[in-house]
Amino acid sequence: MFSSYSDNQLLSLLKSDDSAAFNAIYDRYSKMLYLFIYSKLDTAEISKDVLQDLFISLWEKRKTLVLQESLKSYLYQAARHKIIDIYRKNATYRKYLQQLIEHFDAQPHSIVDTVDYKARTQELFEAINHLPERMKEIFMLSRFENLSIEQISTHLGLSQQTVKNQITKALKILRTNYAQTDMILLVISVLLAASNTHT
Repeated sequence: MFSSYSDNQLLSLLKSDDSAAFNAIYDRYSKMLYLFIYSKLDTAEISKDVLQDLFISLWEKRKTLVLQESLKSYLYQAARHKIIDIYRKNATYRKYLQQLIEHFDAQPHSIVDTVDYKARTQELFEAINHLPERMKEIFMLSRFENLSIEQISTHLGLSQQTVKNQITKALKILRTNYAQTDMILLVISVLLAASNTHT
C-alpha cells in the first residue's frame, strides 16, 4: 500500500502515530542500513541490536522529529553516531587490556605465568565487556579510572545509590561467571597502579 509513497508522506503519517507507515519505512531502509552497520561492526548480533535501537528511537521521536535532510540521510547519520559510540566504548576497553598486556610483557615472569595471567586477564575483560553497557561504563570508571561513587554519580548524572547498585550487580555477575574475580581484580588494580607510575 505504501510502496508508492514518498518518504515525506510516510513521515507525515508517522507523526500521526501510523504504525503501518513506520513499518513501511522499516521495510524500505532496514536491509540497507543493516548491511551498512554490519560492514562497520562485523558482528551480526550487535548490528541487529543497533538497527533495532535505531528504529525504536525513530518511533519514540516521531512527534518531535524535524529533519534538515532526507529521511535516508537522517537514518544513516543516526546509524553512524551509534557505531561511533560503540567504537568509543570498545576503544576504552581495548586500551585497558593493552595496558595490562604491555605490563605483563615488561615483567620478568616465567613464560608459563605470563601466558596464564594474560589468558585469565583476557577472560575477565571479556566478561566485563559483556556486562550491560551502562553497568560496564560505571564499573570501568570505578575500577579502572579509580573514580569515587560521588565522581561517577556527577559524571553520569545518576544518583549515588544507582552507581553503588550497578557496581554491586556487576561484581555479582562477574563472580557468578568467573570464580576468581576478586583476586584478578586485585591483581589488575596493582598492575595498573604500577603501570601508571611509569607513565
